[in-house]
Amino acid sequence: MAELKPFTDWPSRPLADVRRATAAQLLHGFTDILTHEAPMQALSLFQTYAKASGVMKIAAPIRKSLERELRAMEKSGTVLIEREEDDPETDDIDDSRCWIVRLPDQPRVIMRELGDRSFDDIPLSELAELALEIRTEDDMLGREDITRIILSLYGLQKKTALVDRRMAAVFARF
Repeated sequence: MAELKPFTDWPSRPLADVRRATAAQLLHGFTDILTHEAPMQALSLFQTYAKASGVMKIAAPIRKSLERELRAMEKSGTVLIEREEDDPETDDIDDSRCWIVRLPDQPRVIMRELGDRSFDDIPLSELAELALEIRTEDDMLGREDITRIILSLYGLQKKTALVDRRMAAVFARF
């Protein structure tokens, strides 16, 4: 059976206010969070940072500013962003919900336990690698079986419309 590595939560600490943070402060905070939780969705990165800075909800202008800063970090080579354009929860590749962010020295995919993530926080690349490993172990399994095994591995029971959409995108990859 596929084995998942433990999910390592970022040990939260206070960060500069997300609404007024400088590029250097954002870089420091993002790097610290990514060291523990990457690869991760950019929106989750933004939310983790914002929460640590005392902000519970990111307004659209702040999100746009964070996206701009993250793209600048990508351009400088500080972070890598893989755009999962087949993510059914996003509108297009400019939507930061489909940006999977990691540091250059981190692997592209790590199959990990759910941790404090929700199912829609799991990168599609991680779900696809897990599905492929399960399928490789038993090529007689169908999509429903693989989906149920994945949910079980994550300690989830309910097969929701969100799960169906995300798994359909995963199966479309192979």
